[in-house]
Amino acid sequence: MKIVIAAWHLKDFNVGLGRYCRGLIEAMARVDSEHQYEILMPVETYRFPNRPNFRYRPVRVPLFKRRVWEQVAPLLSGPYDLLHFPYDSCVAVKRGKFVVTIHDVKPLLFGELASRRNVKSLLERLVVGDKWAKIDHVLTDSECSRKDILDRLNLPQDRVTVVYPGVEVDRVRTASAGPAPHPSPLPAGERASHGGRPYVLCVAGADPTKNVETLVEAFARLPLAHRDAHDLVFVGDCRRREDLRQLVARAGIEKHTIFTGVVDDERLVELYRQATLFVFPSRYEGFGLPVLEAMACGCPVVCSSASSLPEVAGDAAILLDPLDVKGFARAIEQVLEDAELRNDLRQRGLRQAARFTWDRTARETIAVYEKVVSAK
Repeated sequence: MKIVIAAWHLKDFNVGLGRYCRGLIEAMARVDSEHQYEILMPVETYRFPNRPNFRYRPVRVPLFKRRVWEQVAPLLSGPYDLLHFPYDSCVAVKRGKFVVTIHDVKPLLFGELASRRNVKSLLERLVVGDKWAKIDHVLTDSECSRKDILDRLNLPQDRVTVVYPGVEVDRVRTASAGPAPHPSPLPAGERASHGGRPYVLCVAGADPTKNVETLVEAFARLPLAHRDAHDLVFVGDCRRREDLRQLVARAGIEKHTIFTGVVDDERLVELYRQATLFVFPSRYEGFGLPVLEAMACGCPVVCSSASSLPEVAGDAAILLDPLDVKGFARAIEQVLEDAELRNDLRQRGLRQAARFTWDRTARETIAVYEKVVSAK
């Protein structure tokens, strides 16, 4: 069976979709020596291990935009048995069975994202027509996402399968040794005002559903002794949000708050391992990979009880309503004060993260490929 994976998001594998693509492809190369794979990439920014049944093919097009690239690149592969887009999109012309991964349907659930989605949906309809007539099967990341997809998109149940993503254990395997010391999360040239205080960590993009406002307000409610002793560190695109910076200033915690922006893998693992606590107050996640990554790194977790997060966290985190500012403040204070609780959460988290492996993700995904191709 020839399988083509159009991995546009490998151009930026420090964000969620890129990490999903990389983890899935690397695991498929480990577990499958039977099928033939062609991995289409917009740029050759990452060197995958060589395997005789894997071809990694950078494809550049004159108009270097995703919606142009994803239509052109698969046509250059010739005939195939199955094409997989590991994200939500569609081709105008397919030469075999077609599978997509829909990680969530967030734009259909939150009005503030709808206008952006409507423009993209209009363009998609103009280019590809009826996408659901072309998509043979949908993969998704959680039972929560599957339910939302079935409710909102009105697809037959047998066309949507849950395959949980994994966590890259090899990249964080030293986490089981326990938490690392607390050097500053800032680059060397920026450390003067912050020193090496312990910190509370959050990883979030600019998407308003990440609900980082709850964390800012909860941190501001902590007793003065905790605020003076800890920093609040935000990793990710939320750095771009001027409204968030203004909220931090109004809350009076500006001197304790650090925005690192997007960081590479090595730095992210270091930040997880050095954090006293990871807090994730998101209102909606198709999966919530940062929670799993924090657990795999041995970091205690307090997170939202919304959407898929209870599936990911299990009994290994303190779960709270995403809008419960007082509850988050109490939980953060409790974890910061109680070393025994931190250790318990750390051990539970390591066990929970061990359940989610990319090798399992790859095997379950390949099983879906085989089922789709064999179907009449």
